[in-house]
Amino acid sequence: MKVKFTGAVVVFASTALLATGCAGQDDDKGAAAPAAPATTSAAPAAPTTNGVEALEAQQILDKAKAALKKAGSFHMKGDIVTDGDKMGLDFKTDNGDIKGKLSMGGPSVELLEVGQKRFIKPDEAFWAMTSGGKKQGAAAAELVGDRWVIIKAGDKDMGDMFGFSDIDKMLSADGKVTKGSVKDVDGKPAIGLIDNSEDGGTLWIATTGEPYPLRIEGKDAAEGGLDFTEFGEEFADIVAPAAKDVVDIEKLSGK
Repeated sequence: MKVKFTGAVVVFASTALLATGCAGQDDDKGAAAPAAPATTSAAPAAPTTNGVEALEAQQILDKAKAALKKAGSFHMKGDIVTDGDKMGLDFKTDNGDIKGKLSMGGPSVELLEVGQKRFIKPDEAFWAMTSGGKKQGAAAAELVGDRWVIIKAGDKDMGDMFGFSDIDKMLSADGKVTKGSVKDVDGKPAIGLIDNSEDGGTLWIATTGEPYPLRIEGKDAAEGGLDFTEFGEEFADIVAPAAKDVVDIEKLSGK
C-alpha cells in the first residue's frame, strides 16, 4: 500500500492490494414409552462462497471495484505510515459526496464534498504546516475561525485530497497483482490480493456475500492499514454547510 503526501495533498496513487455454524439437539420423550433416540439437527452450512477464490487475481480485483461502486457508499478508517510519517484517515463517501478527517501526527484537516463543491477545515497546526510557520498558522486560523474554506473548482492540487471516492484509483496496484492467503477479517472470510511492487501490500476481499474490499495492509504490520465498513449505508451527516459557515480564503485575505 502506498499513500503519497506532498504538502497538503494526499493522493491515493496506489494501494496495497489488494463462519461457523452451530449444532443443536432435540430429545423427544414419550410419557410412558421408552425414550426416543436423540436426534441431532443438521448444522447450518457455512456462508456460501461468492466464488472469487476461484478467479484470477485481476478478476477478483475487478469484482471488488464493481461491488464497491454498486454499494455507492462506504466508511474507510485506519492509520498508515508513509515515508516514516503516521497518518490517520477517517472518511465516509456516499455516491461521490465525502466527509472525513485526515490527521498527520499533530496537524489535521477535515474534508467535505457535497454536490461537487469541496471544502476544507484545517486546524491551527495544519495552517502552520502549510503557511510557513506558527505565526502564520495562528493568523490564518484566527482569520478563518470555525468555518469551511471553499476549494475553487479546477484546483487540482487541493482536489487530489478528495480522491477517496475514486474507486478505480484507490484500488489500483503499481505492480503485478497475485492471489495470496485466506484469513478472517473482522470475522469475515477473505482472500488477499498482493501488489508485488516495491511499496505494495495486500488488499483483503470478502469471499462470502458481496466481494467487498475489507482491509488494506502494508507489507509490514508497522505500516498499519485501512478498514472498509458500512457498505451501502446512508450517511446523514454528509450535508453542505450553511453559507454563513463558508469562507473564500482569497477574498477574505484580499487577494
